[in-house]
Amino acid sequence: MENEKKLNLMKFWLFGTFVIIFSAVSIYVGGVLGTGLAIFSTWQFWLTVVIAVVLSVLWFYIYKAYLNR
Repeated sequence: MENEKKLNLMKFWLFGTFVIIFSAVSIYVGGVLGTGLAIFSTWQFWLTVVIAVVLSVLWFYIYKAYLNR
């Protein structure tokens, strides 16, 4: 049961971190650099988002394997 709580907490933190980073990068690039909403139409932005999602999921499974050892 303890490992299940740790995994749920890790899910929460990974999702929260992803949302904060996504928001911060979107606001910074869109607002400070002056591109506005045009940032959402570039493939580089979405590639970065996909890489962040893959790294988050990978980290979750690494942590899950660590807990199950």
